[in-house]
Amino acid sequence: MCRACASLASATNFSAEPLRRRAFLAGASAIALGLAIPILRFPARAEEEYVLWLRRADTGEDTFERFSLDGKSVYNRGYYRLCAALRDNHVPPVRGDVYISIRLIELLWAVQQVLLNEGVHEPIVVHSGYRTPETNAATEGAATNSLHMYGMAIDFDVPGVAIDELADLCWNCPGSGGVGSYAGGWVHLDTGERRFWTG
Repeated sequence: MCRACASLASATNFSAEPLRRRAFLAGASAIALGLAIPILRFPARAEEEYVLWLRRADTGEDTFERFSLDGKSVYNRGYYRLCAALRDNHVPPVRGDVYISIRLIELLWAVQQVLLNEGVHEPIVVHSGYRTPETNAATEGAATNSLHMYGMAIDFDVPGVAIDELADLCWNCPGSGGVGSYAGGWVHLDTGERRFWTG
């Protein structure tokens, strides 16, 4: 488990609504001081900590799965189901289901934990996860060597959270790579080099 992301998720405590950069940075400062606050859990399954809630924008399919039992190792059953939720739906499953970067899943979990801590009990709505080279080539504006093709990127939104605020949250999450903010209604998050853009 990404300890920095786990610390961020557990230590960040917002006092204002909606999310604000200053509040997020204050939470990140608490991490540097080594403060530890218990991790909030999903209300539906309170006994589980490492659970990620995804919803496909194209199908409405919900996936609510645990990807680790102890924060140190991968729980394969849940991890595989999360990978399937991030599949390329434009091709048959034999080509569209791949292993997604566990670091990306940890980043999404950290983002979701911060939002839960703020009282946002909504899924991460997946616009695009893994893309085959064919799907990527057919996607308007996609980079030629997009990290989507390696299972290392996601485009998503969260109901009720402004795109610029969601992008700020992703950017300030330790371990995040590229973050793109799109006025069309989604944020790009990947595990590549550190960079930020608007589209």
